[in-house]
Amino acid sequence: MRTKRRIASAGVGSVVFAWLLQAPLFDAFASEAEGDARTPVGVPEEVLVLGEQPGPGLWKVSKGSHTLWILGTYVPTPRGMVWRSKQVEAVIAASDEVLGPYSASLRVKDQKAYQSRRGQLKDVLPRKVYARWRTLRDKYIGEDPETEKLLPTAAALLLRSRAFEGIGLSYADDVWRRIYAVAGANAVPIRGLQYEMGPVTPDKNSSRRSRENSVRYLVETMDRLETDMTQARARANAWATGDMAELQTLVDADASYAQSLAYSWPFLGQEQVEQLQLEAENKLLSALERALNRNETTLVVLPIHVVSRGKGVVAGLRAAGYGVEDPR
Repeated sequence: MRTKRRIASAGVGSVVFAWLLQAPLFDAFASEAEGDARTPVGVPEEVLVLGEQPGPGLWKVSKGSHTLWILGTYVPTPRGMVWRSKQVEAVIAASDEVLGPYSASLRVKDQKAYQSRRGQLKDVLPRKVYARWRTLRDKYIGEDPETEKLLPTAAALLLRSRAFEGIGLSYADDVWRRIYAVAGANAVPIRGLQYEMGPVTPDKNSSRRSRENSVRYLVETMDRLETDMTQARARANAWATGDMAELQTLVDADASYAQSLAYSWPFLGQEQVEQLQLEAENKLLSALERALNRNETTLVVLPIHVVSRGKGVVAGLRAAGYGVEDPR
């Protein structure tokens, strides 16, 4: 049973900082095979781009003769797209190092962090909310009793990712597959950007508030699901074709929803969230500055939300005094 294996993979005591990426934990529930068929769902169609696409241009960060190039990635992408960027391939060939993939995770002492402490979802959700969840679950995920063990937040993430897959979007990591291939062909080393913080003890004082936030997040996900499905297709197309203006508009529009995810987990209070978010951002910026100092040319590959948001990587590097050129 595919869903059961996906859910099991989430309960490992480590949680990705999805609010840093402003992209939910889709990788925890990603499809096991790209050929896994999905039933098309009834949302307004935006035709997804197919074939070879360049993706967005690169940010250029300079310090004297040293250059850091930044590629912003986005998932999900159109299933029929083949990413091929001549600019990125040329930069990799000239680089001393490629940085990525990036992740920031939190070690939680409670190994059941992803599971409801009150039992089944039906015991946690108000009756009408649970009825809506069951209807949407059956439509987009299918009947699976294992979903009943999820926290409302995890249920929302699974619902959203499966719905997106059903309209022709893919979570396959084709961009990084290509980067690994090009870097390998040019003998360019790849340095990961994986950070783990903690462990932390779940904040018992905030458990009730967090539980309410978790239910609210699921309700918000269900309320806006069909709109999000349409916008997800638009975001995927904008990234694939390199339409940065359109992509930035859509990313900004999604920011409040992404932030609500940050406060929906039951084991963190608001102060912990903000402190850990700041810690992860500082670690990433420090790593990029070190790369600028040691290498003449570096490519870093980061989720585009981390790069371009108001307090993201580009803003941080500009504030530190580096020369930054936006993609052309």
